[in-house]
Amino acid sequence: MADNKIDYVILESCNEQLELHRGRGGYAWKGQKGKKLEWILPVKVQNNADEILKTIYNLPEWNSVGKGNECSLDSKELRSAIWQKIFPLISIKHLPKVNEYGNMTDLERMNKTRTKGRYNDDEDMISIESDECYTFYEDVETIANHFGAEYWKNKVVYMNCDDAGQSAFWIYFYNNFARLGLKQIISTHYDGSKLDFSGSLFEKQWNEYDGFIVKYDGKRLVRIPPVGGKSNFHGSYSDKECMEIAKNQVDVIITNPPFSKFEHFYKCMQSTGKDVICLGSGTAVQYKWTEALWKNKKIYVLNCRFDWFLTPTYKRKNALAFVFTNIPQNHTTDKIKPLNEIPKHFYDETGMLVVDNFVPDDYYKPFAISTKPIKNGILNSGYKLLQCSFRPVVDNKYKFKRTIIIKELTAKGKPNTEFDNIKFEEAKIKKNKQGRLFSKL
Repeated sequence: MADNKIDYVILESCNEQLELHRGRGGYAWKGQKGKKLEWILPVKVQNNADEILKTIYNLPEWNSVGKGNECSLDSKELRSAIWQKIFPLISIKHLPKVNEYGNMTDLERMNKTRTKGRYNDDEDMISIESDECYTFYEDVETIANHFGAEYWKNKVVYMNCDDAGQSAFWIYFYNNFARLGLKQIISTHYDGSKLDFSGSLFEKQWNEYDGFIVKYDGKRLVRIPPVGGKSNFHGSYSDKECMEIAKNQVDVIITNPPFSKFEHFYKCMQSTGKDVICLGSGTAVQYKWTEALWKNKKIYVLNCRFDWFLTPTYKRKNALAFVFTNIPQNHTTDKIKPLNEIPKHFYDETGMLVVDNFVPDDYYKPFAISTKPIKNGILNSGYKLLQCSFRPVVDNKYKFKRTIIIKELTAKGKPNTEFDNIKFEEAKIKKNKQGRLFSKL
């Protein structure tokens, strides 16, 4: 599909029927009287959205009712089938952004969230359950292409935080199953998921056990337990049933886990001994628990970043994310130059050198950097990590957190080990007797 041409597809529902049609007016459309406007999505097209609608109208799940093809009997299976066709075509930059703060204080926002007790996306504020953010299809494609088609050949791919039929990960590997030469794909459904096409994003109640597993071998789909069968697990990645799959049935685990559970997820998956590829917050580079992993070559980061994720209300939410893996990465960076040529470098109140976009090639003491050079491959370019988290202080003010690294070799070409076991203490903000910060004029 052409990246520079978009059209809109609109889904509405009424009386157990769905109506899917081209939306020439885009977001100006407010819905037909008596019908619920489910979503309006901008999609990439060659000519217009009619070409996509024709494909959907011919799906076996589409049961036309009334005149024409635009209406069908509603079903979860139909919604999922529609989504599998639409999701890969969504134009991210044309999706509306969520209004994350609205016109209220943090305290007011928090209290409103607690009161409503659900994911809500009102005009005056946004209360996002932060883990309910979904990866876009084109971002999954970027990750898969990074490893190359040969890597995926004859692999069993496990997506243990991704619903079959709804997740961009599942849709991508399902669509490209034959091209990549995959052996099998496996997905687990978590019963707390919001993007489940149950008919409403807001009314689904927590079921005691409603997890399930889906497997596809290129010929048929198998659901465990079968539709109508009673489940005995939630479908969380750490459930016994799901961990058994991770340990004994797969070659690679790839997913977008909840950012708040990143530490638990990565450690669980690392214990399986399988290849792990997952998204995580860009700040995860600075998490203290990752320090030993970086030093022992148990975690790496790909040279890509993703800034936008889909919310359950079909908007885009900004969240910086990197791709972490235990598969060795060897990309290097050329953002290295003499210190006197690096703009905007400074020293904090402990004397620590701080740089960001470039790193010095003539400085042999520890220095602090942002996460960007690590993503760009600085740890494969003759530098090593000393300390994940360090917060500089300048003029009695905290700067944003950095990571401390050092050149692997000294100026004489010998291993630079002098600072390997040192903990670098941060400067403290000074306060007056009333507890207020001193201000330097």
